[in-house]
Amino acid sequence: MKRTLVLFALIMLVSVAFAQMKKDRTSAYNYWMKKDLIKAKEFIDKAITYPDAATDAKVWYYRGGIYLDIQISPAKAVLAPDAINVAYEAYNKANTLDTKGEFKTDIAARLAAIGGEFFNEGISYFQQNDFDGAMPFFEKAINISKENQTIDTLANYGAALCFEKKAAVDPSYLDKAIEKYQYLADLRMKEVSVYTSLASLYKDKNNLEKGAQILNIGKELFPGNTDIIITEANMYISTNNHAKAIASLMEAKEKEPKNVSVLYAVGVTYDLMKNDTTLSGADRSKYFDASIAAYKETIVIDSNYFDALFNLGALYFNKGGEVINEANKLPISETAKYDKMLADGNNYLNLALPYLEKCETIQPQDKPTLISLKEIYTRLKMSEKLVAINDKLNAL
Repeated sequence: MKRTLVLFALIMLVSVAFAQMKKDRTSAYNYWMKKDLIKAKEFIDKAITYPDAATDAKVWYYRGGIYLDIQISPAKAVLAPDAINVAYEAYNKANTLDTKGEFKTDIAARLAAIGGEFFNEGISYFQQNDFDGAMPFFEKAINISKENQTIDTLANYGAALCFEKKAAVDPSYLDKAIEKYQYLADLRMKEVSVYTSLASLYKDKNNLEKGAQILNIGKELFPGNTDIIITEANMYISTNNHAKAIASLMEAKEKEPKNVSVLYAVGVTYDLMKNDTTLSGADRSKYFDASIAAYKETIVIDSNYFDALFNLGALYFNKGGEVINEANKLPISETAKYDKMLADGNNYLNLALPYLEKCETIQPQDKPTLISLKEIYTRLKMSEKLVAINDKLNAL
């Protein structure tokens, strides 16, 4: 008799606990329907603490819905900063417990919404350059789409971008970045940067053949796209095939004559070609002039294009230094020639000045600019400017 009473008491306790769980679950639902997320959260958090909640699909289904609404509410930061992960876990648990399929369709739709929220969280971290923080959110969005038998290309693209950014400072991430982009390229994703980024990553791996294959796919999908042409030119430059690089860039320039990226790339390529010692002096001089012309075209369109301004100044500066150094090698007997070459050298330095001084106004603490200006002011005996530039350098 005593054993029967104890058993009865236990049954009563379980029944009371189950009744209380149902009561709290219902309260959570009612407050949720009234948009009172504070109270809804309070009761659903309490409801899941009962033993019966471990096998109750409905309580976890409600919890997922409440926390998903918290996630998209202005009160998220106060109520539950990690609401999206709580909602995701709750819906997964509800899915597992829902053996009758009562909530399956709705959960699938809500998980898709959670995937979108994961993607948004990933973007938020990415925009703060927190790539480690962004990647788990993109991966969760990817996994949700897989569970729903779909492909979230944007989440995959976000993950690829994160690995690309990390690979830029740590080459150990290069293979992972390639894997992510290759997956998107295999899907023929309609995004130009998938193909330009992947080709550049293959170039970094010294796999130029694969990079060229990817660019060919990009050309098929985006005929005449300038970004693809520039990427192709950069691949040619990396193998010192400057003639092909120029051919690609001229094709891009014909399509977009005012594209400063193209014009600048033309200048850089001619700049490299002028240094090719296998070429004749006449050809190298021709490419020197062509490089100057391309840089000037660039800054006509964008007068604050720092790299074009600096490279233009550097071209004149280096040419002036070469001429002056050659003059200093002349014997004392060739005074007239020395004077002529020195004047020519100083003229090149004077030509460099306005471009380098413009660079200083754009990036006042750029050390290479300041050092170049110091050298010019010293050679041209511009004492006041030399003092000012020395003060700047000493302050760095």
